[in-house]
This record gives sequence, C-alpha cells and structure tokens, in this order.
Amino acid sequence: MFKKFVLAVAVILGVCIYSNNVYAANITYLVDTPTYSILDYGSYDIQFRVFSGGGVLTKLNVGIFKVLNIGVSWELGGLIGADDVTVALPALQVKLNVYSGSEKLPGFAIGYDGQGFFYNKDDEDFIQKGKGAYIVFGKELFFPRLDFNAGINVNDFKDPRLLGFVSTHYEIIEEALMVMLEYDNLGQGKDARLNGGFRVWITENFDLDFILRNFTTTDKEKNGCERILKISYQSRF
Repeated sequence: MFKKFVLAVAVILGVCIYSNNVYAANITYLVDTPTYSILDYGSYDIQFRVFSGGGVLTKLNVGIFKVLNIGVSWELGGLIGADDVTVALPALQVKLNVYSGSEKLPGFAIGYDGQGFFYNKDDEDFIQKGKGAYIVFGKELFFPRLDFNAGINVNDFKDPRLLGFVSTHYEIIEEALMVMLEYDNLGQGKDARLNGGFRVWITENFDLDFILRNFTTTDKEKNGCERILKISYQSRF
C-alpha cells in the first residue's frame, strides 16, 4: 500500500510541476474549519496533510459548478514509520456558495464535511469527528486581505449538538505569506481547539501550511499540541 501511495503522490506532483496554468488560489479551508469561499468552476485542490504518528490525510476537491464544490478525502494513520497502517473509510465533502457577499453584507456557504481525525478501526469511527453539516459566514473587514469567518455545525446526528467555530486569516504578503488563527468546537467544552499557523506560497498554485493544532494543551491523549505540515496544490482542468 505504501508503494502505491508514493507512486500516486509522485504522479500527482509530476502533473503539478509541469502544469502551465496560472491560477490564483482560493482560500477555502484553514486548519480544521472552512471559509465561505469556494473553488472556481473547473478548478481543483489537492492536499496532503502529514499529522501525528506518521499519518497522512489526502483530499481532492473540485469546482464542478460555479457555486458547488465536491470532494473526497482519505486518512491513513501510521503510513509513515514502522507502525501498522490504519485505513479509514473515505469521507465526502460538499460545499455550496449561497451568497458571495457585498461591500456591506458577508458571504456565506453551506456544506458537509465528513472527514474526521484519528480513525479508530475497532469502533469504525473517528476519535475526533469532522465538521459534519455546517453553515459559514465570512467577510473582509477593516483593511484589505484581512478576512473573518464564523459558522455553526452539527457533527453527530445520533446525538445532535450545535457547535460553533470562528477564524481569521491575513495575507501579510499577498499570495506569498499568510497567518491564520481559528477556534473550533465551540460549545464542546474542554474539547474546543485553538489552532493556528502560516501558509507560504511557493508558486501561485503550490503552498505549504505550517500548523500548530490545539496549541493551548499538552495533553497527549488529545493529540495536543500537534505539529502538522500540509501541502496543497490548486489549478484548473
């Protein structure tokens, strides 16, 4: 499985390197929370997120219509290293841009993200649940390239509970360096998480995220404070 995964990554990166498309990347997700933005029609976003225990989370999202994105993700725990690989079930993402916003009103989107974190094969479920069904509002405020997002979500339909999340991101250098900060799982008490990091654009299409997740705790049972590297590539078909 590891050899097949490495081969797939090599093929994808090869396509990325030799792509001639010039494309300004959209900021559709920060660490664990979505923004109100979506991918443009005919574009795609490929992500590889390397997390605790040598795990790798792969995502592919596509702008299939002007207002609709659809994607799929797959977590492989322990892929890097000597531990056994934990293979999670693939998860679905859907995001609909309801309103793009104006000078006075925020834009907003509704969506579903079934991708959780740290799959438990015995329970056949994620230890940390994904975003589930959500609605998110966002707007640029105060000065250019400073965006704020806020949303609510339900991630457990067996025991539904309304949760919340807020985030902000600022491009210090446009399409070169961005700082991001988010507070996730509001309403879940001690399981709320404060995440942050930097996004560095290597090219117009290719960026790296250096992330600290749940950085207000050192409790290893909660996988905090977790250091994460995420690789992302956006372009058009």
